[in-house]
Amino acid sequence: MLSRPLVHHTALGKSGGATRVGLMIHEGLLDAGHKSVHSFEASENPGDKLIQPEEAARAVPEKSIVHLHSSADPVRFLRALPASVKTVITLHDTQLVSGGCAYPLDCPSFNLQCRECPRSFPDSENVRRERIEAIIDSQTVLVSPSAWLGRIVRKAAPELKVKIIPNGIEWPEQPADKNQLRRELRIHPSSKVMLFVAHGGVEAAYKSGPQWKSYWQTIKSAVPEALCFAIGGKESSREGDFISIPYVDSPTLNKFLGAADVLAYPTLSDNHPLILLEAMAQSLAPVSYAVGGVVEQISDGENGILVPPYEKQIFTEKVSMLLKNSRLAREMGSRGFQKGKKRFSCQRMLGDYIKIYYNLV
Repeated sequence: MLSRPLVHHTALGKSGGATRVGLMIHEGLLDAGHKSVHSFEASENPGDKLIQPEEAARAVPEKSIVHLHSSADPVRFLRALPASVKTVITLHDTQLVSGGCAYPLDCPSFNLQCRECPRSFPDSENVRRERIEAIIDSQTVLVSPSAWLGRIVRKAAPELKVKIIPNGIEWPEQPADKNQLRRELRIHPSSKVMLFVAHGGVEAAYKSGPQWKSYWQTIKSAVPEALCFAIGGKESSREGDFISIPYVDSPTLNKFLGAADVLAYPTLSDNHPLILLEAMAQSLAPVSYAVGGVVEQISDGENGILVPPYEKQIFTEKVSMLLKNSRLAREMGSRGFQKGKKRFSCQRMLGDYIKIYYNLV
């Protein structure tokens, strides 16, 4: 057992990929007999008090290990921690080494220390400098789930060293029965089902959310029997065969993943998205732009399809092709299940982090 207790800290109590990773590690540590707690700043429950980052930091026990996954203000959190704690930070996007954005995309200002931010993040140059200084001063162990983000970090601040630990999820022994899931979700057995999934739904800018309906219209024209579920927004609605569903819990999301034929994931930039791992775990073939850490998860033509970044026509053509070619989609999904089970299990991820914790103490 670790000689120091673990504190996993997130900005949100339940939602988002960073919180999910933190909770998986936290719960895995508890199951293994280690001392671990989860702290957060914002509960999704109406009426709950918002906790300030420095308030959460001051509540951390002396001589503990703090694993920071996200915070409304990571600098204030890190600066307020007791001097006796040791820290680990998992970078779930680029915000800790940028002037405010989650992903720089092709921003020319990023290579200029975020001076004169074209996206109008306030005081971006100073914000970036303060964040990097806080990381250095805390003598933290810095972790990235993707080698792609690790390279961006080293480019932003060459003095930072980054360990690579790919994300993992709980992997089922075998995928659920698709026909049974469709009966539960009241989806016709012969439907050609595609999914869009992102926290924020059609408002998820980095996931092309505002363009989802445009993608869908092109795909629907090519595959008239197609049915689309857009999951992760704020409200339920239906426009023909385009069905919007609010944020759902993991078991419900897994049902939709298991019942679908294709995951359409037109992400503009990404680190090591859990949704692709969750699709693999349900033998669902994804189509994604070849950006960021996605290329470390999907091997083109093997367990999914990678499309040149931002080539919308090619993207819709590939999704339509897989919807029409059920056999190919199933084969890719099956290969993804086997690949993910070997490389992206929660147990492997937990073991890698435990090694870091032991090295710290």
